[in-house]
Amino acid sequence: MTDKNTDEYLTVSSQPVSSEIKVNDSKFIAHVFHVLNKHQAESVYSNIKRKYHDATHNCFAYRISADEFRYSDDGEPSGTAGLPIYKILENKDLLQTIIIVTRYFGGTKLGTGGLIRAYRDTALDALNKTKTEVKIRYVTVTVETTYENMSLLLDLVNKYNGIIGKTEYTDKISFCLQIPTTKFEDFNNNILAFSKRGIVIVDKDI
Repeated sequence: MTDKNTDEYLTVSSQPVSSEIKVNDSKFIAHVFHVLNKHQAESVYSNIKRKYHDATHNCFAYRISADEFRYSDDGEPSGTAGLPIYKILENKDLLQTIIIVTRYFGGTKLGTGGLIRAYRDTALDALNKTKTEVKIRYVTVTVETTYENMSLLLDLVNKYNGIIGKTEYTDKISFCLQIPTTKFEDFNNNILAFSKRGIVIVDKDI
């Protein structure tokens, strides 16, 4: 299971992958997408459902984090489609991932066991073609500093393996930073200690 005490997590690549298999004349089409949040996951699902509007079922499962997930049988018998797809995501410990399996009914009923195998096998076939990658959890913050203390802030960013993004120069310097999640509390405490020297967090987005 995903360890919340580490910044690393496993997900799929940003390149969507699809796969198709046939089981007793029913056609199953799986799509795998990398998604950042549930809103993006549900948007991707809506797009696939529109594309395959004539399909018998469009079943799915997504897992954004260990605590944020959803799955649907979309009219198939309960537990025969969405849950088997979700269990694959869970067993492989994949986050920020959605798998959608579309079914065109071929005229032969597969039974509960047959449906579970068909949805599971189609999802697995697509995943086997999908590249996975390890990513890092970050907290994104905007930090302002005076010019004379810029080097102090940059030393802190380096100490906590942060990433510097957009930088703006006015009467002060504003840095958009990404700090590894498990290191953010210590980073924040350091920033608070230097607040009197003109280094402050002005925005935060987890």
